[in-house]
Amino acid sequence: MTFLPLRLSSFYITIFFVIGCMLPFWPVWLQARGMNGVEIGILTAIPVLGKVIFSPFFASLGDRLGERKRLMLFFTATSFFCFAAFYFVESFIALFIVSFLYGMSWAPIMSFGDNITLLSTRGTKIQYGRMRLWGSLSFIAMSFGFGFVLEATSEQMIYWAILVSIVLTLCAIFALPDVRVSPLGKAGKPVRMLLKDRKFQLFMATVACIHGSHALYYAFATIHWRSLDYSDGFIGFLWGGAVVAEVIFFLFGGRIATRFAAPVLLMLAAFSSMVRWAVLAHDPAMSVLLIVQTLHAFSFGAMHLGAMSFIKEAVAVDLSATAQSLYGASAFGVGGGVTLLFAGYFYEMLGAQAFIIMSMMGLMGMLLGVWLHRQKV
Repeated sequence: MTFLPLRLSSFYITIFFVIGCMLPFWPVWLQARGMNGVEIGILTAIPVLGKVIFSPFFASLGDRLGERKRLMLFFTATSFFCFAAFYFVESFIALFIVSFLYGMSWAPIMSFGDNITLLSTRGTKIQYGRMRLWGSLSFIAMSFGFGFVLEATSEQMIYWAILVSIVLTLCAIFALPDVRVSPLGKAGKPVRMLLKDRKFQLFMATVACIHGSHALYYAFATIHWRSLDYSDGFIGFLWGGAVVAEVIFFLFGGRIATRFAAPVLLMLAAFSSMVRWAVLAHDPAMSVLLIVQTLHAFSFGAMHLGAMSFIKEAVAVDLSATAQSLYGASAFGVGGGVTLLFAGYFYEMLGAQAFIIMSMMGLMGMLLGVWLHRQKV
């Protein structure tokens, strides 16, 4: 327990260096590699779709073995070598294969990290939201700061920034507490047990719609804003400003989670997504765009906090890693990944108007959240 907050926050800081560079700028690197909109949509979807298959499988392995940290070290080291391979490939097929291998190895790392945080802070005054907000601050620093770096350098710097960030993440994982739980053994089938739970099924569908509605934003917002002649610095500010709002939300996360039920937070996230994407569909003025970006506090922040609350309340400890990974698989994999596969087509055909489709996904998430709330979590 020595220096536990520092050890946990260091993990979130470093892993969000990776995310803070990859989400806004990886599509730009792919575009510089000669990929078109459809190919960019597919290539950004592949690592995300890896969560659907591999994250639950590896997390289930973790629950069966009772392991967390050693598996994280293995998969993060593997991710480094897979990502390094991007330097040597240029064709769409080769990029597809490397994206698949990287997505497979990267898939369970965040789920295991969140699970270690939740398990190691049980019975303490340490709040998950306070640890997670350091990741948000890290995302702000990377997305905002790197926009200016990109203006002074080339797109190739994106690759090196992500690769170095993966190394830093590996170092931070070494410092995490080696939390273990009682192994389920070969007889335990945590994935099957959770997937048979109707309430958990509904939860997965809800977060899939909410986070799936963010797919177009993650894949094409930077490219679209560049087409409007916004500077890379201002685009980085837009991404960073969104996460500043998320940080403020997480600062009060402990109080919010105790005051509102998990499904209520999910409904708030879905409603905010509806509004956010409906406004972005009309290419609002820069001042309006800055305001709308603050809705990220709710469209993502409230969803993630609601999901963590739901898992803590509704899932047994010995199934927690698997539950964490199934949340990631449904929200970031099925929701985000599947939508990303079509995001390129939507953007090529409709441009900014494709955000209307994302708004409709938010509406679906809202309806599912209401249904989940009636289940009385």
